[in-house]
Amino acid sequence: MRILLLTLSILIGLTVRSDAQALIFEGRIEAVDRAQIYSRAEGRVTEVHATAGMRVEAGTVLARLESDLAELAVDAAEAELARQEALVRQAKDRLARADRLSQSGSSSAVALFEAETDVQLAEASHRAADVALKRAKVELEDTEIRATQSGIVESVAVGVGALLEFDAGMPPLFEIIEMDPVRVVYQVPYAERLAQMARFDLTRSEDLLARVEADLTLADGTVLAQGITPEATSVRVDPETGTLQIWAEVPNPDAVLRPGMRVTVRSIVAGQEQEGLNQ
Repeated sequence: MRILLLTLSILIGLTVRSDAQALIFEGRIEAVDRAQIYSRAEGRVTEVHATAGMRVEAGTVLARLESDLAELAVDAAEAELARQEALVRQAKDRLARADRLSQSGSSSAVALFEAETDVQLAEASHRAADVALKRAKVELEDTEIRATQSGIVESVAVGVGALLEFDAGMPPLFEIIEMDPVRVVYQVPYAERLAQMARFDLTRSEDLLARVEADLTLADGTVLAQGITPEATSVRVDPETGTLQIWAEVPNPDAVLRPGMRVTVRSIVAGQEQEGLNQ
């Protein structure tokens, strides 16, 4: 796919192609990757490090919650795990002693069986303590609210001192949008799409999409991107307009294209100049 993003088009002075065969559609820019950040932990917010418009990388700490209780829970879980490790060692020592006595005839099979059972119970308790420690550590980590993806912080809905509680209706604390790439979305008449497929003797919509090249422009004719090939078509036809929705991904390294932006899509099918066909 040949794509040329002209992020400084106003300075360069490029204009829209004037092909007679091109069709014009109204399109909009959408984010490809958008993340809504919630908190899995409850508690009071002690720090907020992100502000709207800030660029963050995946894993960046956006906010912190009070963590004293979570830290104590980790300490307690570590102590319990150490206790269970000692009990496992003790049970294994008793088993080894019972085994030696059983072999020498100084201990019964019942005593050996009980010692084996004690080891199994001790190991099970040890596994439970290990799981409890891992859970306590996860809950401590959850007091740090981190970015799940890189991008621009679009909104911040939390401040220092806020008390976070589990609430299914609560808005996200942060919203992060990745600006590169973005997606352009526009609608084309489905009846016309079928007619073009018949003219090109194509049976799959994907084959027609591969022939399409589109330019993105502003209302004043400023070219923002050229040579874009659509990548997907909606399954559903809008019953009111009879149109299909088309998506195309567009590189946007300088963030010139912004989600919510209205653009003009100038579309042409490769080879239609010779056949007088429109996309």
